[in-house]
Amino acid sequence: MRYIFFGSSEFAKLVLKGLIDNDFRPLLVVAPERKPKGRKKTLSPSPVEELAILKKIEVMTPSDLNDENFLNKIKELNVDFALLTAYGKIIPKNLLTLFEKGFLNLHPSLLPKLRGATPIQSAILNNKKETGVTLFLMDEKIDHGPIIKNKKYTIQDKKITYAELMQELAILGVKLVIETIPQWLEGRINPSPQDDSLATYCHKITKEDEKINWSLTSEEIERKIRALNPIYETYTILKNKVYKIFEGESIVDNEISLNKKIGEIFELNGKMAVKCGKGFLLINLLRPEGKKTMRADDFIKGNKKIIGEIFE
Repeated sequence: MRYIFFGSSEFAKLVLKGLIDNDFRPLLVVAPERKPKGRKKTLSPSPVEELAILKKIEVMTPSDLNDENFLNKIKELNVDFALLTAYGKIIPKNLLTLFEKGFLNLHPSLLPKLRGATPIQSAILNNKKETGVTLFLMDEKIDHGPIIKNKKYTIQDKKITYAELMQELAILGVKLVIETIPQWLEGRINPSPQDDSLATYCHKITKEDEKINWSLTSEEIERKIRALNPIYETYTILKNKVYKIFEGESIVDNEISLNKKIGEIFELNGKMAVKCGKGFLLINLLRPEGKKTMRADDFIKGNKKIIGEIFE
């Protein structure tokens, strides 16, 4: 079985590692070009490139997928198929049609639900009870091609975080690929077209999406914190200073915070709490601007003046 793996993100890295650990090793890994990170803007590899180097798999990082040298390399390898997951770039038509058994995509949702860039985060944000992974044959539209097979995942943990759901879906995705690809190569699976009338979409997370709107319910705010961290960072603002919130617990009891204003900070049994549109949020972990990440109860012990202030 000869194939090329395309990926970039931490999810893709988990999938690739699972495939390698199960003797499903690609001939070549294709990852995005290195990007500047940190204060020094050092060019850094993606998680997938890091893993490929560690596992001594040849890796290419083309900035242009239409580059002639890149395409010639792909042709020389004479592989059966390509497998992509969370790569982050549009695949051009001439590359899509290069493989005898197709260009396959492993997407972490039950397509056509949650097409787009942030299906794992969106499953948590939208309080989904069920999600999953889908293996499909790519075409020129985003997350649109016919479905080869999928696997469902029931979200039983009401407090599941992005990192936890990502791990679960990566494990499920590896199982799906290993079980399905041999059948696909033998021609024993007929892909089914997606029903576009059932499609839903999820967009890239913006800086504005990361900002906490305290007029939402405490449950909605808690879901945002669980969904966006650690890839993104939920934050709030007080007197022009940014406070990043990494962990919080929704309390739906309205009596305790009955006389508080929305966004008001108060102390409850030594813990830092904030009034929401409905209920309140107990903050567990935060990073005030210019300081290190700390427990919120430790922060409020040394910053009593913040009690009664109101987050934007």
